[in-house]
Amino acid sequence: MAGLSSLLPDPASERADRWRLVAAVGLGLVLIAGAMREGPVEGPRGLFLVAVAGAAGVVVLLAPLVTTVLLLLASFFRLAVHVGGLPAEPMTLLFAALVAAVGVAALRGTVRLHFGPLEAVMFAYLLWNIVSAMWPHAYPAIVPNTGESIVLYRFILMGTVFPFAAYAVGRAVFRDPSRIRVLVFCVLGFAAYSGLVSILQFTGPRAMVWPRYIVDAPSWPERAVGVFDQPVVNGLVMSIGFVAAVLVAGDRSAAGWQRLCAGLVAPLCLVGVYLTHTRAVWIVFGVGVVVCALVARGQRGVFVATLVSAGAFVVADWATISSADRASGGLGSASEVYDRLNMIRTSLWAIGQEPLFGWGLGRFQQVNTHHHMQWATDVNWMRGYGYSSHENELGIAVELGLIGLALWLVVLGLLAHQVVRAFRRLRDRGVVARTIAVLAVVAPLLWAGTGFTVDLRFNDFVNLLVFLVAGAAVGLSVREPAPQPAGAPT
Repeated sequence: MAGLSSLLPDPASERADRWRLVAAVGLGLVLIAGAMREGPVEGPRGLFLVAVAGAAGVVVLLAPLVTTVLLLLASFFRLAVHVGGLPAEPMTLLFAALVAAVGVAALRGTVRLHFGPLEAVMFAYLLWNIVSAMWPHAYPAIVPNTGESIVLYRFILMGTVFPFAAYAVGRAVFRDPSRIRVLVFCVLGFAAYSGLVSILQFTGPRAMVWPRYIVDAPSWPERAVGVFDQPVVNGLVMSIGFVAAVLVAGDRSAAGWQRLCAGLVAPLCLVGVYLTHTRAVWIVFGVGVVVCALVARGQRGVFVATLVSAGAFVVADWATISSADRASGGLGSASEVYDRLNMIRTSLWAIGQEPLFGWGLGRFQQVNTHHHMQWATDVNWMRGYGYSSHENELGIAVELGLIGLALWLVVLGLLAHQVVRAFRRLRDRGVVARTIAVLAVVAPLLWAGTGFTVDLRFNDFVNLLVFLVAGAAVGLSVREPAPQPAGAPT
């Protein structure tokens, strides 16, 4: 029975976490509301908001769980909330607070950080990024057509430090079912918001949509862009949220209101995914549903029904879907295919020229401007000209060379090994354990699939979320005792 007791949350700890979470989120909402009302805040009012943030810091410093939730919230709304008068943006400040909170907890002995082969390779890859940023290269790290400097330290934070730290925090902090539930409901909350604003972007009432750029000036007017102003990332969040919603809705151990909320989130995400009108999103969503139909014990029927319904819809509406009319749901867009083909050709040439060390962190746009190449004579040379990388691994190889790419692939390989091992340990350990196990398999898979169409290093929120979910599953599985042989004493 000792093994079973490790699965049960400590009621006192759970209550303390809950009240810290309520207090800190309440203070965070005060800050967001103040920023929304006042805009960039300077002078005395700015100092007041900093003081409120300091009060929140007192709370979060002793609660890594709360700090992690606030960091996810700040990252989710990063484009929407701007607060002047601060030494850095809220997301960066909260990350510093998380590092401090985890450090304090480690000194107090309430969390134990792990450093193994995966963490060692993560550290090596981070160092390689730093070396590349500091090393002199043929081109400066600027946006070619504007001359704007690329802030390399922030690029490293979003693409490397944040996700790697999230994995470590997930493994160290989210190690019991009550905290896993907090993480899963964070996923549901973010996905629900993304689904709702995606629907309101096209159906109204548009006055209810915030942030306003979703309806006033979206970068892709025909697609559901969400708070990220980017349909691919928006679709990825909703795809992960759909999986979480189906799993929670089928969890008979969850409270009735929790299952009801999850049941409402699932269709929001399903409609939102459709409204992205983006091939990559539909493909990764389909992959996620297929994987869940194979591994999500207890909910396979729901995923199979979703897959069959989606397939029937695509077949019935194929004429519209295969057209280039995005406003009507068409996915046809030869120009986007040509963009990527030209960038692939340029990337392969660039790797051949600087195979080991690459052209330097943040230099892909420079290479794609000064050495842009054509995939074939029947592809317009201008397609993809001067763009940032639209393929994650090729972008890494161009900028960091084959050494950087090798380190990154080893990180992904070791992470996949840890996640698969965690899934095998957790799939028979109860509903909560099985839920995070399935999410830990599906979320990185969808995230990696999305990397075939975008450079993931620009997307701080999904990087944080995916690595946090993976770390949480690994942490819970490590805490679990190994299965006992039949008849063995307990």
